[in-house]
Amino acid sequence: KPEDAPRKSYGLMCVVRDRTPATNQDPANTLPSWPHLLRAELVVFMATAAVCVLLGVLFDAPLKEMANPSIPENPAKAPWYFLGLQEMVSYSAFMGGLIIPLVVVIGLALIPYLDREVEPAGVYLSGKRGKKVALHTVIFAVIMAVLSVAIPVNFGWLRAWFPDISQLVIIFVNPGTLLTLAYALWSIFILQREGSTRMGAIALFTSFVVGFVILTYVGTFLRGPNWAFYWHSGLWPTH
Repeated sequence: KPEDAPRKSYGLMCVVRDRTPATNQDPANTLPSWPHLLRAELVVFMATAAVCVLLGVLFDAPLKEMANPSIPENPAKAPWYFLGLQEMVSYSAFMGGLIIPLVVVIGLALIPYLDREVEPAGVYLSGKRGKKVALHTVIFAVIMAVLSVAIPVNFGWLRAWFPDISQLVIIFVNPGTLLTLAYALWSIFILQREGSTRMGAIALFTSFVVGFVILTYVGTFLRGPNWAFYWHSGLWPTH
């Protein structure tokens, strides 16, 4: 009978190794991206643009005086979003300015290609297990980032301990390099402990965000003339 005929038809497009088509999901409760999703994204875009315009109207951002090469600014700081990177560069220009950013970008870019978990996509932190991993990662990342700043500030680093040490060792073995290595090893540990690439990716990205925030704070508020450590600008030396 016509009323008994199926209203929907499915076709097998192709067979891909390690992948299966989502035939168990009924599209009856889905909505097309246009206009529903696109309208929501447009609203978010316009709201963000409005906030940026409002901030530009309410807060002045004057330029400083022209640069004088004979009297350089001290401390000469990059824009705030680069101060975490400048903190890494202060340890080693080669590692902090080239190798570590390259490793971080490659590692984060590989996450979508390495994560082939069957867990639901689009769920924030992949549920309770991911939230627990993220919380443990935040604690670990904060401790490591604080130590990477506190140890050189209070006890110096290899040059102070071993005056005759090779400069190559200083370049490759510095707080920034060890911090990056600690985050990478932690992500590998989480991956093996949880048996999940998704959890390892959550640990890696969370470590990156926490380290970025802490190092940016240090570079913005705790570094003074000659990139020395000060708890606040009132302690800076006066001339």
